[in-house]
Amino acid sequence: MRKRLAGFLIGLLGLTACRSPELWTIGLVAPFEGRDRAIGYDLIFGARLAIREWNVRRPNGPRAMLLALDDGGDPERARERARQITAVPGLIAVIGHFRPETTRAAAPVYREAGVLWIAPLLPADQVPAGAMATAADTSTMVEALMGRLPQASGSRFWMVRDGEEQWFGPEAVAVIRARGWQVVEARWTEADPRGEEPVLFDGRAVHAGEAARRWRQAGWRGLLLGGPGLLHPDLRALIPGDPGIRVVAETRRVDDPGWVAAYRALSLGTPPGPYAALGYDLVWALLQAHGSPSFRWEGRTGIWEGGGGRLRKAPALWMNVP
Repeated sequence: MRKRLAGFLIGLLGLTACRSPELWTIGLVAPFEGRDRAIGYDLIFGARLAIREWNVRRPNGPRAMLLALDDGGDPERARERARQITAVPGLIAVIGHFRPETTRAAAPVYREAGVLWIAPLLPADQVPAGAMATAADTSTMVEALMGRLPQASGSRFWMVRDGEEQWFGPEAVAVIRARGWQVVEARWTEADPRGEEPVLFDGRAVHAGEAARRWRQAGWRGLLLGGPGLLHPDLRALIPGDPGIRVVAETRRVDDPGWVAAYRALSLGTPPGPYAALGYDLVWALLQAHGSPSFRWEGRTGIWEGGGGRLRKAPALWMNVP
């Protein structure tokens, strides 16, 4: 009898030890090919680092897994990738798509699927219905940019767009005018700022770089201001070393040697760019939010708090000098 009982207990322990821990899957949809691939590759290694750290610290589970899909920065492909990722079993949330057009294109798919979806970088008032915002709103972001200007008013202020990528809504112009500036709105191929007139460029980084290079050659000395899209390396490739650039975003570069070394170990030596810390923080924040009704955690882009179905971060934004 005692031997049979001992055998039963050993068998029970074996079954317990073999039980697989719960698996939580986070989806990351971003451009990994095409002109915006630098964004995706910067993000994915930060996200993978967060997954690795989570699993090391919780050997008994729940385990975390990252599923990354490429939307190529293309709206139609973004919709298709959204349909694919929302069909994955065990999916707890999706992070994407890191460009205004692809984010808006995928929105109906996530709403229909009822999946928790974070739309990073976009100002909170520009995030599609059904998505969770983590950035500040347009007014807050533009106010932060305006705070970098000399205390003067009445001069001309250029609002320049390219028609391809738009991060800010009409509230941006209202904020600038409220500070006493005369706003001149123009397309990037037609704008002609002079002297120290500031420019808020709401469009693609490559177009901002091409335009700013042309304006600098013509003698323009003003500040080039922008939102998250101008963190793209295309801007610096076109106007390297330009000191007159200010970009507001919810993310930043991280210089902590230990974190950078851990990132580079995953990225085969590539250093983290401005999007890397946000990828890291969002994965960590989502995993903690899924496991607890409320949490407070200090990440690489700020202190994150979760509760009531929301994620909040302080500071809400950073001023970057790319």
